[in-house]
Amino acid sequence: MMSLTVTTLNLCNFCAPPYSFYDFETTYATAQWQQKQTWLTQLLELVKSDIICFQEVFSIQELNDIIAPLGLSHFAYCDEPAIDTNNPYLYKRPIVLMASRYPLVNIRRITHPSFLNMAPLSREVINCEVIHPEYGHIRLYGTHLKSKRATDFVLDHPEYQSLPQASIQHIGRLLSDKQRSDEAMALYIDFMTQQASQPLPTFIMGDFNQQAIQSNLAFFTEHTESKETLESDAKLLDSFYLSTLQTRKPTHYFYGNGSVLDYIVCPESILSQLNLNELTFNVLDDHISQDEINMTTDHALVSITLS
Repeated sequence: MMSLTVTTLNLCNFCAPPYSFYDFETTYATAQWQQKQTWLTQLLELVKSDIICFQEVFSIQELNDIIAPLGLSHFAYCDEPAIDTNNPYLYKRPIVLMASRYPLVNIRRITHPSFLNMAPLSREVINCEVIHPEYGHIRLYGTHLKSKRATDFVLDHPEYQSLPQASIQHIGRLLSDKQRSDEAMALYIDFMTQQASQPLPTFIMGDFNQQAIQSNLAFFTEHTESKETLESDAKLLDSFYLSTLQTRKPTHYFYGNGSVLDYIVCPESILSQLNLNELTFNVLDDHISQDEINMTTDHALVSITLS
C-alpha cells in the first residue's frame, strides 16, 4: 500500500513584489522575496507531501511556479486575492489554496446553510476531492478561520468608539469568537451533510487561529460525548490524537508564548477507511523567525503521514 502525506502551512503573506500586502509599508525587496521562495522550496522538498493546504496566498502563479516542479502540479482555489480598489498593486485579502500530486475535482466554496442566522463567510473555505490512485476519492477542506484580533471588528459607531480601550478589546474578542464559531459551524455542517450523502475519507486542515481544545472549536477536534451517536466516518478528531505522540509542539508564537493554531482534522476511523495501520504526526518549526516582514513564516508546518 502507498503512504499518504497531508500537510498544512500558513505562508504568512506570500506576496511577490512589486505588490504590497495590506499597506504600502509591506513589500518584499527582491532579495527578501528570493529568500522566501528558496526557504519554501527547501521545506517542501524535505516534507515530500502529497496534499498541501496553503493559507495567506496572494501570488498564485508564483506559488505554482514553486510547487509544480516538486510534483504538486494540481492546485485549486475558490476565490481570488482581493486588490485595493484605489491601487492595483495593493492586496487587501489573501486566499487559501489546495495543492496535490493527484487530480483535484468537485472544487467549490462552501456557503453557510440558510437555517443559520449569520453573515456570509468572511474568508473562503475550499472544498474539493482528490482522486488518489490507490485510495480513490478523498474529500478535502482548506480553511483559515477568522483572526481574533480586535482590529478585525472595528466599528464606526460613536458610542462604540467612546468606550475605554480595554472594553473595545474585550468586545472585539467576543465578537471574534462568535464569528469564528459561525464559520466553524458552517464548515462542520457542510462536512456532515456531505458525509450523509456520500461518505468519504476526509481531511479538514488549515489555520484555526485559536487553540481548539480551549475554545468553541473543541467539537471539531476533541473526543466529546455528543459524538458517541455518530457514525465512525463522521466523528472528527485532531489527527494528533491518532499518532503515538504524547506531547506536541506549538505552531505559532506570540511574544514568546507558543500555541497550537494549525490543525489537520479527520474522522477517527481514517486509518481503517484507507486500510492503513499508522499515522505519524510531525511539526516543522525551525524556520520560525520574528522578522517584521517575515522572510519565512510565523507558523509551523504541520504534516501527517498515513502508512
